[in-house]
Parts: sequence; C-alpha cells; structure tokens
Amino acid sequence: MRRFLALCLKELRLLSRDRHGLLVLFAVPILFILIMSLALRDAFRADAQAEIAISVIDQDGGELARSFTQALATQAGFRIDAGAEQRIVLLDGFSELLATRSDLAADYADGEPEPSLLRLEYAPAVLPQLRTLIALSVRQTLLSVQAEELLENVLDYPPEQRTAMRYLNDPRQLPLDERFVGDDGRALRTPTSVQQNVPAWLIFAMFFAVSPLASAFVIERSEGSLLRLRVLKVSGGLLLAAKAVPYYLVNILQMAVMLAVGVWIVPLLGGDRLTLGNSPFGLWLIGSATSLAAIGLALCVAVSVRSSLQATIAGGAISLLLAAIGGVMVPKLVMPPAMQTATQLSPMAWSLEGFWDIVLRDGTWRDAAPEAAALAAFGLLCLLLAAVLYRRSLHSDHRH
Repeated sequence: MRRFLALCLKELRLLSRDRHGLLVLFAVPILFILIMSLALRDAFRADAQAEIAISVIDQDGGELARSFTQALATQAGFRIDAGAEQRIVLLDGFSELLATRSDLAADYADGEPEPSLLRLEYAPAVLPQLRTLIALSVRQTLLSVQAEELLENVLDYPPEQRTAMRYLNDPRQLPLDERFVGDDGRALRTPTSVQQNVPAWLIFAMFFAVSPLASAFVIERSEGSLLRLRVLKVSGGLLLAAKAVPYYLVNILQMAVMLAVGVWIVPLLGGDRLTLGNSPFGLWLIGSATSLAAIGLALCVAVSVRSSLQATIAGGAISLLLAAIGGVMVPKLVMPPAMQTATQLSPMAWSLEGFWDIVLRDGTWRDAAPEAAALAAFGLLCLLLAAVLYRRSLHSDHRH
C-alpha cells in the first residue's frame, strides 16, 4: 500500500509541474464552454428573436405590392432592409395577377408558376434552411394578402369579421401548447445551449487527458524511470493503477470546475444558467464512469506509442474523432439520422446521454446507470488491454 501511495504522489507531483498540460485540461475546455454556450444560445431558444434582413424591390408599384411589403414587414423574424443580401423582386404585373387569379398564390407553393409573381434572390452563402424559411414566409404572406383582398373587395366582409386573418399575419398567435417530455410523458425543462455545451466539453476535457498522460509515460520510459521501477519489482498492474488514480482526481476536479462555470460564470456573461438536476450522486456516478473510460483509453495509447510526438498526435486525433462522432463538437440534434445512429459508436455520446439524464431529464442515478455501466465496461476493457500491451512491451524491451 505504501508503494502504491508513493507512486500516486509521484504522479501528482509530475502533474503539478506540467503547467502546459494543466492549462490544456482546464483552461481550454472552459473557453470552449463559454464561447459555444454564448454563440449557440439563441439556437436552443424557442423565443429567440433573430431577425432575417431582406430587401423588397417593387417593380410593380401596385396596391397589392405595397400590401405585400407591409405584411412581410410584420412577419415575426423579418426586417425590411434596403441593403440586405436577400432580395424579393416583385415583378411587373404582381398586383393584377394576385387580384385576378385566386389559385396563383396556392400554386406558387408547389412550384414557380407562369407568369411569375416574384423572384427570390439569395447570397451564395445563405444556408438551405434559411432559404426554405424565407420561401415559406413569402408564400404565407402571399396567401394572407390574397385572402385579405378576397374578403375585403370581393366578398365585402367588414373588418370585424376578418379577425382570423391575424393568424395568417402572425403564426405565433396560433393557440399551440408546446412542451418537452420524457419517455414516461413527464414534463421536462427546455434544453438550453449551456446544457449541451457544459457536459459536452467537460467530457472532451476528460478524454483529452490522453495526451499528457501518454506523453508523461513516454518521458518516464525514455528517462529510465520505468526500468528502475521494474528493478524494484513494481508490477505493471500496480504502476498503471497508480497512474489512473491521480488522473481520476484531476477528472473529478475538472467536472466540478466545468459545472461551476455553467452555474455561475456563463450567466454573468449573458448566457443561460446550468441546472444540475436533483441527483448529485448521479453526477458523480456518470462523471466517475466517464473518467474510468477516458483513463483506460489514455493508458492504452500510452503503452502503445514510443515518442512524445506520437503520444500528442495519437491522443489528440482520437479525442477529436470521438468528439466529432459523439455529438460534442456538433450537437446530435442537428445531425442527419445516419449520423445520429453513428454517435453510439463513441463513448463520449454515452457519457453525454448520462449527463443529460441528470441535468436535463431530472433523472436519478438509476437513469444514468446504463450509460455509466457501458462506460465502466469500456474503461475496464481498455485497462486490461493496456496491461497486456505493457507486459508485451516489457518483454520486447528485455529481448532488445
């Protein structure tokens, strides 16, 4: 036991001297949490008031063309700006066509009719989702203006009988009941950007420990420290365990710091506050299982590489690949279905689901237990593989 504690203290001293490594493990993920939580804040808010600037070029000059421009300006999320890159060109004859052909606006929803009512012009870099939103809003406004014209000038409805038109002009007034629910139908809190980014980059920080751990292992091997420990009859299993415990403590400290950033720092900068759920034990459980998986993977890499350069490249590449697949860098909810299925190949995705069970779904430790068990199994398998590889490397070094 004394030997094990001495090895653990040695690892902690080495970690404390590696200021650049500690900077990577703490400062970099904190910056990612702050930047991404603030940058994606409105993307996760149902009530975000992001405006689309659009210009209207009226080549018609008729009454319905003016009504269309006024109706579009009242659409939620639109702002008429003469200098905007997105343009709506109302072609000559727009008012006459809209007033005389009752099916024209409806046909426009299925494809551009002949003759054309208008032309939509976009900047080359506009996303397809934004183009779709603009087109849908234009079609909605066309139907609104045409229906208003029909009710007022053809059917001669008085204004008080046209109250239904407000739903066409502002869809937000539709009486919809929206909520987030779990598998059991229980209402949940609305997910926010901080609930995506804090757990995601916390997990990434834990797994990124593979680089400093592998580099330290390579340095010890090159300096002869591992050889001296072998002469002192220190077993490979004891050595790997002594490396795992200090990094586990670092990972738990990382989790505490990152969660604190989400709870207190992000709101100070204008972001949403992270809610931690109702199960501190559940957070510890999924955090510990994530740490075990990350350390196991890190030790596998550490015993496999032969230089610090290899350790840095391999550790960074593996961490980035798992983060890209696992929904850390790109939220799973914006991925296509095939990629959402592929996220299950990454242990980072398992961990993210476990954290969401606690902070988003208000679950208990039992809800996070399946993900924790999968991560623990992955970590133990990696530790076993690392022990086998380390033993083989000792025999290989002995032969040479």
